[in-house]
Amino acid sequence: MKRRSMRWSTTAAAVVGMFAVGGLSGMAQDASPIAEGSGHAHPAHIHLGTCDELDPNPTFPLSDITSSPSDIDMENESAAAIPVERGVTTVAATVDELQSGGYAINVHQSVEDIGTYIACGNLTGNGSGSEPGEPVVVGLRELNDSDHSGIAVLTGRDDQTEVTVYLAEGLTGAARAAASSGTPTSANDATANATTVDIKDFAYNPATVEIPVGGTVTWTNSDAAPHTATAQDRQALQSGTLDQGDSFSQTFDTPGTIDYFCEFHANMKGTIVVQ
Repeated sequence: MKRRSMRWSTTAAAVVGMFAVGGLSGMAQDASPIAEGSGHAHPAHIHLGTCDELDPNPTFPLSDITSSPSDIDMENESAAAIPVERGVTTVAATVDELQSGGYAINVHQSVEDIGTYIACGNLTGNGSGSEPGEPVVVGLRELNDSDHSGIAVLTGRDDQTEVTVYLAEGLTGAARAAASSGTPTSANDATANATTVDIKDFAYNPATVEIPVGGTVTWTNSDAAPHTATAQDRQALQSGTLDQGDSFSQTFDTPGTIDYFCEFHANMKGTIVVQ
């Protein structure tokens, strides 16, 4: 049943490849925010705290997340492509400092609506177990029903870190449509068949997901406590321990229903329906 399982922190190249439909070229910027292109810009920062409780005063400003002119041209040429916005910033801190300092990356709706957060990812706990020198990849989950999600790639540059943020609108909606209909809504089947489960407040959200055969489910732990996603038959599903900010993905190739639970908290239960 299981095709492949992974953690964001050890699959930088593969995850970035998933976002290549919108074009990913870009040059690093200084630590102060600099917009990369024209269009609607999303301010981004690294804050102390977690996505559930951020210090409103950012510690490290990041470049605005924007679409470059080449991305806009590509979008016009292919209506099926999902546009990807991005920003690249060099931050005066090491990757280890960012991961161990209790930080989170947060993206805002706009300069005019700075108080609305649209995507966020906790840095603490992400990338644990990655090889020295490897980029660390952090998932940015949707906030406030924004329909925006993405990833951040942290690459060490001596005593600094290059932070590249990729943001896309519609990935979450495509996943929901694929789960309910079993039919991909995008030319990118891997993206359309992706479903996310947020582990928060000692519960799987949503508790029940329906995916097509070949669909992928990604669990992300937003709690401070460790959790797992484990089926009675460990061969069917076994995430291992997910600390705060960790993610685990698995593709399901066989129709059926899988009931799963948390090995640390037996009252936490979820169901995957593959059809």
